[in-house]
Amino acid sequence: MLKLRFDIENKILVPFVLLLILSIVTLGAVSYWNGYQMLLENEKQNLIRHLENMEVYLEGLSQQVATGSMDMETARQTAIKYFQEIDRNNGFIMTGGDTLLVNHYRPEESWGEALAAYGTDPTVNSLQLGRDIFVFQRYEPWGWVLGYGMNRQMFTQEVLETQKYMILLAIVSLVVSMQAAIIIAYHISRPIKQLAEVFGRIGQGNLNETVALNRHDEIGQLADAFNEMMEKLKMNTAKLLEMTRLNEDILRNITTGILTTDHQGNLVSVNPAAREMLDHRQEPMGDGVLEGILKAQIHQTLITGEGQNEVCVIGEEEGEALRYLDLMTSLLRNETAETVGVICSFRDITERKRIENNMETLDRLTSMGQMAAGMAHEIRNPLAGMKTSLQVLQRRVIQGPADPNDRLFQNTLYEIDRINQLITELLHFARPRRPVYEPVALEKVLHRSLELTGKALEEKLIRVTLQQQTDSTRVFVDQGQLEQVFLNLIHNALKAMSREGSLQLTIGEERNRLPADDVTAIWVEIQDDGVGIDSEYLEKVFDPFFTTDPQGVGLGLSVVHELVKENRGKITVTSRQHAGTTFRVSFPVHPPESPERPAREEGPYKPEIAEVAEASEVSDGYGKATTILVEGVRKP
Repeated sequence: MLKLRFDIENKILVPFVLLLILSIVTLGAVSYWNGYQMLLENEKQNLIRHLENMEVYLEGLSQQVATGSMDMETARQTAIKYFQEIDRNNGFIMTGGDTLLVNHYRPEESWGEALAAYGTDPTVNSLQLGRDIFVFQRYEPWGWVLGYGMNRQMFTQEVLETQKYMILLAIVSLVVSMQAAIIIAYHISRPIKQLAEVFGRIGQGNLNETVALNRHDEIGQLADAFNEMMEKLKMNTAKLLEMTRLNEDILRNITTGILTTDHQGNLVSVNPAAREMLDHRQEPMGDGVLEGILKAQIHQTLITGEGQNEVCVIGEEEGEALRYLDLMTSLLRNETAETVGVICSFRDITERKRIENNMETLDRLTSMGQMAAGMAHEIRNPLAGMKTSLQVLQRRVIQGPADPNDRLFQNTLYEIDRINQLITELLHFARPRRPVYEPVALEKVLHRSLELTGKALEEKLIRVTLQQQTDSTRVFVDQGQLEQVFLNLIHNALKAMSREGSLQLTIGEERNRLPADDVTAIWVEIQDDGVGIDSEYLEKVFDPFFTTDPQGVGLGLSVVHELVKENRGKITVTSRQHAGTTFRVSFPVHPPESPERPAREEGPYKPEIAEVAEASEVSDGYGKATTILVEGVRKP
């Protein structure tokens, strides 16, 4: 037996047709009922008028009886005869309760008793008993009840006769409505079927399908939304494919070896770097030394359920480690946290170990330099005493210019001076130069630093904004060291920013609120919009040799920190990843209480910033501030 496919068109058509049929049938039934009631009411009104005329006739007979021109019996017979003449074959006259004087309505049935029960009620002049309808009028002087009886079925044929055109119109309307419903259902379901067909083709992998519906209703909006969704789907699919290719390229080109296993330790995937490090002469996870170490560590991870991290040394010859490998294994889990295998990564850190060894050597050299500096201090004092003693002995022993001992004294004093010079140079090497404090216009040094970095800023199209929030920028520092601080910070910001980045330089002042509102320091903020620094690295940025730049040494910020500290300043850093970094350095405006060396006079230094694009004056409560927006920096 074939099943009828109840598709979207039938789902729209069947309820629509049912509603149309119900509406038309209801309308026909209401029309039929209204016609029936109207016909019945008209018939009642006609019968009531007949009864009213009969009552007028009886009043006339009663007056004749009252005047004596006719007796009562003759009057009653005359009335009965008249009623029979005008009767429509359905009249009756009842007297004495249920006695029928005249019965032309269904004389074979006994309906009189039922009617007599209601005939005494003066408020009732019509009554329906089953399929019979009675209309009657009481004439109290004679005790008569005059009326007519009607059968409801007698109106059916007449109603059908009067309503036949309405019924025909209803049938025609039903047929037309069904045809219209079929057409409407087709037009509604057709675009939906088109959508379903397009969905089916998309399900087969054709993502270039679109729905072409020139409609302005909700279905048209649905088609437009679907086309837009398909565009986004194609874009996302392209991005996903690109990301997949990128991940494959990363795994293919990364220098870290990566391999995965299933939950039983069987190899699933391995990238080229892993194949190369596992020894190209053997299959991965074979019988080599590294393969054995990997198998053991993967097995340990599967047993304990915890990640493992070890450094193994491979290929020792005569005590020299040839290769250092950093091995890391961890459980591989799916989205339900179920263990599906192990992921293992290993790196060749031989070069890093070499650098660490060099660093250890450098540390030893640094320690030796510090020790040499200490020894130099200890040596210079005896040398001074020796030189003084020799000079005294020279004056005592030498008798004249021709004394042969004079040359011996001169050679010895020369060698002492040469040793003292060597010690001085050793001190300069082991200990940096102490700052020479002098009044310096901090703004000028900052401008000079911008000029020196102008070419690099122009190459990356960096937008530089310099904002000065204080009238005076004079501080007591070493000008050369201050310039070195700014150059290092600007270079670091430049490395962190991409092309067309933004560099904000702000100069402000610190005040001593109590007891007097005096300026105590001038600060400079250097803010970039670069990649930022991870929060876990912020505390290490000033450590020697710490860097996140693969090409950096890690001494720049540590040198900056030492120079700021030597100049009695403070430096702080705040940063957020992908939001930029801000370095803030502050220097005192007052000279040191007991400067160790005389200050240099401030030279006629007048740096220049090119192409001032915008300038405005603002007030922060302490005085005017000038904001300078720089589009480019001119070369010095």
